[in-house]
Amino acid sequence: MLKTFTTLYGIFTGLVAIGLAFVRRRPSRPEQELPKLAVVVAARNEEKNLPELISALSGQEYPEERVEFWIVDDDSTDATWRIARSAEKRDSRFHALQSDTVSNVASPKKRALDTGIRACDAEWVVTTDADCVPGPGWLRAIANYMTDENGLVLGYAPLTGVKDPIQVISAGESWTSALLCAAAVGMGYPFNAFGRNFSFRRSLFMDLGGYGAGGQMASGDDDLFLQRVAARTDWKVAFAADPRAFVPSAVPPASKLIGTKARHLSVGPKYAMGWLVIGTIASVLFLGLGIATVAALFGLSNRDEVGTAWKRKLLFDSILISSGLRVLGDPIRALFALSTSASAPFLLWAIWPRALFGNVTWKGRTFVRGRADSAIVEEESIAEMSTP
Repeated sequence: MLKTFTTLYGIFTGLVAIGLAFVRRRPSRPEQELPKLAVVVAARNEEKNLPELISALSGQEYPEERVEFWIVDDDSTDATWRIARSAEKRDSRFHALQSDTVSNVASPKKRALDTGIRACDAEWVVTTDADCVPGPGWLRAIANYMTDENGLVLGYAPLTGVKDPIQVISAGESWTSALLCAAAVGMGYPFNAFGRNFSFRRSLFMDLGGYGAGGQMASGDDDLFLQRVAARTDWKVAFAADPRAFVPSAVPPASKLIGTKARHLSVGPKYAMGWLVIGTIASVLFLGLGIATVAALFGLSNRDEVGTAWKRKLLFDSILISSGLRVLGDPIRALFALSTSASAPFLLWAIWPRALFGNVTWKGRTFVRGRADSAIVEEESIAEMSTP
C-alpha cells in the first residue's frame, strides 16, 4: 500500500505541475469590450457581513452601466432583507430579491442563486458569498478571462483571519484546493471551483436547465454545475490567475472545521464517474497512510517503510507547493498547505464518515446525508449563522 501510495502520488504531482504550467494571466481588455455582469449573492442571516460586502461591490472599478448586483434574501430572520433593500434604494446597480419559495430547486442556497440568475439579464453571472470582501479590481480582473471561447471563469478565494492551528489547516486546505482547481483547468479537465468566486455565461446556465439534478444536493452549487458544463458542452474553462481576481473570505471558526469540510465533501458521491473513482482511490490511500502511521507507533507496521513514505510525500508536497506558488502566490498560505497535507491522512478519518453517512448542517438547516430535499430541523442562533 505504501509503495502504491508513493508511486501514484508522484505521478499525481507530475500531472499537477504540468497542468499549472499551462495556466496563464490574461492581458487587460479594452473597456469597450467588457461584458455586462451580474453579481449574484445568496444571503441568509448576514446582517453582520452584508454591509461590508455591499461597500466592496459599490467600489468595483467596472463601468457602472455594465454591472449590477443582485442580493437574494434566503429566508433570513435578521436584518438582511432590510440592508439589501437599503442598498437598492441608494444605488441603482443594486437589486434586492427574496428567494423563490415555489422553485423546484430543493437546495436553499441554489434556489436563492437561481432566483437571482433568472431575474438578471447580464451576459455573465458572477457569484460570491456575503462574508467575502473582494478588492476594487476584482470584476475587472475576472472580465479579462471572459473571452469568446470560455464559458466559465474560476477564481481563488483565500481564507483570512487565521488565529489558531485548526484554522491554519483550513486556510491551507483552501490554498491546496485552488492549486488543484488551477491544475485541472490547465490540463483541460476541470472538476472543482469556489462558489465564492465563480463566473459563468448566463445563457449557458439557462441552456442546461440551471442546476439540474444537482439542485437536490445541499452543497455543490459550483463543482456539480462545473462538471455538467464540462460533460455536456464544448465551452472552455479559465482559471483567473490574477491576484486582483482573488476574493478573500473569513476563515470558519475551529469548532466548525469538520462540519464545514464534511459539507463540502458530501457532494463527492455525485461527482462525474471518473472523478469519483480518482477521489475514492486517493482517499483510500491517504486513509491507509494514516492507519500505517498509527500502526507503526505500536510496532504493528514497518517504521522504516512508513518513514520513507512520509519523506517522499514531503518531497512531492514541496514540488506541488513550488508549482502552485507561480500561479497563486500567497506564500503564507502555501506554508499552511504543508500542515494541511501532513494532517490530511488523519483528519479524513473524522471527515469522510460524516460526509458520506452523516447529516450536513448549514445556516441553521440540517440535511440528511447532504440532500436538500430531506431537510430536517433546527435553527441555530443568528450569531452562529453569521459565520461561514
